[in-house]
Amino acid sequence: MSVNSVSIKIQTGVYGQFRNLNNKVWFALGEYVDNAVQSFENNKQALTKAHNGKYQFEVRINIDWENDFIKIYDNAAGIDTSNFQRAFEPANIPIDNTGLHEFGMGMKTASIWLANVWSVKTAALNETEERFVKFDLEKVLKEEKEVLKVKNTEKAKLVHFTEITLSKLSKNAPTAYQMDKIRKHLASIYRKFIRKGDLKLYINDVELTYDDPEILNAPYYTNPKGIPIYWKKEINFSSDKYKVTGFIGILNTMSTSEVNGLSLFRRGRVIEGSHDEKYRPKIICGQIGSPRYKRIFGELELEGFAVSFNKGSFQEQEDLEFLMEAIQVEISAKDFDLYTQAEKYTKPKTQDDNVKVAKSIVSNMKKTTKVENLKEKVETSLKEINNTSIATKNERLYKKAKAIDAHEDFIEIKGEKYKLKLEFITEPSITDLYSLQEEKDELFDKKATFKINLAHPFFTRFEKIKTEEDYQPIVSIIRALVLAELIAPSQGTKGAGNLRLNFNNFIRNL
Repeated sequence: MSVNSVSIKIQTGVYGQFRNLNNKVWFALGEYVDNAVQSFENNKQALTKAHNGKYQFEVRINIDWENDFIKIYDNAAGIDTSNFQRAFEPANIPIDNTGLHEFGMGMKTASIWLANVWSVKTAALNETEERFVKFDLEKVLKEEKEVLKVKNTEKAKLVHFTEITLSKLSKNAPTAYQMDKIRKHLASIYRKFIRKGDLKLYINDVELTYDDPEILNAPYYTNPKGIPIYWKKEINFSSDKYKVTGFIGILNTMSTSEVNGLSLFRRGRVIEGSHDEKYRPKIICGQIGSPRYKRIFGELELEGFAVSFNKGSFQEQEDLEFLMEAIQVEISAKDFDLYTQAEKYTKPKTQDDNVKVAKSIVSNMKKTTKVENLKEKVETSLKEINNTSIATKNERLYKKAKAIDAHEDFIEIKGEKYKLKLEFITEPSITDLYSLQEEKDELFDKKATFKINLAHPFFTRFEKIKTEEDYQPIVSIIRALVLAELIAPSQGTKGAGNLRLNFNNFIRNL
């Protein structure tokens, strides 16, 4: 049956606003993939039969910057007569909205967001007409068009495809330098369909693949010589209208950006947590930079949640947080404590590793350390230790220094409650690496604040200290020194603060 026209009825000014929607280019391109995937899912049997069991579903996205167009092609079942009007009329929600094209807006908004002119050519499986429609935003706005003409052409019943062409691209269109990131995000979003072999997705003729991270297979951290455990926890439970399935695992190799963290799925595609934008709730992943943060990853399929307009986030964020709390309990079970393993486990270094490190350090020290220079640096440090005015000045400056960030720990040691606050400062005029100030507090046996000066010469002396990972071991050592100083008096040590005084002077000069 011929379709001669399609309604695009909406207040025309609304079309102009589509261009300003808050979106990302991979989400926009994903709208076309969603429609193609849903067409495939709805017609899988018919497509397989039409090709005598040798059918392979594919989507191809080609971006031509020289000629200023984007072409999206898929060999799914096409847009049939019953869905053709809905495909073009804004907010015409499908009768069955349980799939990936649930809002009835994706193709329209994405196309206008990306381009000024777009066209659709489609041939539906088992129909005898190919249809072509062209949308020109400038003409639609100027002429206040509510209807677009449809061009019909005869075709064979077994011909099926959809081809969308975007031209006169907008400022939102993908740039060449974004291509690697776009490929990685789309591969991540549609990984389940790619894994199964259902979908072959191409961008500029490069087939997208998804590499699954390697999962840790090692003994529990308290028993290094024990039986190796495959650290993957299957998740399957329900709460009210919500259901979650999937897994939480521990990475074999730590990551800080792309691999670690959670990917949240709905209806088989990622909503939150594609590529380097993983979902990392603190209750599961821990503090930024912690071993747990770097090791925990997972895939969770959620049911019962609504999604944002561009399918880039879930709407019920508060309920999602409650769900994460329940998952945290699941992965903390005594019989399979993945949560603690992610935080405490460290890969053992082999004897060969340690030998290489030791030999390398000694070799470097022989090259760089001269007895005369060392003696001079020690003498300088001793003079500064005896100069009480330096310590007094540093103490005064530390008290005035404003923190650029802070973290608090609550610890119980030998039955005593400690409140320990770490503050990072950046003050070039302070010559001490760190300070410690004890305070009185009715709620705690000991309350103390220690400050680390990131502008200290120690950090600039070693050029390789650049990232959070580089700083973390140093921070851990300083925290240990602080705790040692706080505990020492209870062990009979007098003048425990002298260790900090001496350390600050030696670390400055040596």
